[in-house]
Amino acid sequence: MGYRQGTTPIIGVTKPHHVDGLVRASSITLTADEISELETLADAANVNTRGWWEHPM
Repeated sequence: MGYRQGTTPIIGVTKPHHVDGLVRASSITLTADEISELETLADAANVNTRGWWEHPM
């Protein structure tokens, strides 16, 4: 079973064939371990992954 987390896509395609990759990417489901690893890497790189709509915990 995959887990979903809110995302903020940044889409600015300049060529029609780029849309195909975006459509395929929308069907990706990450496991809890994959999400945890990405969040750990983002924290280590000081990347803010919190959406503007999320409240601090």
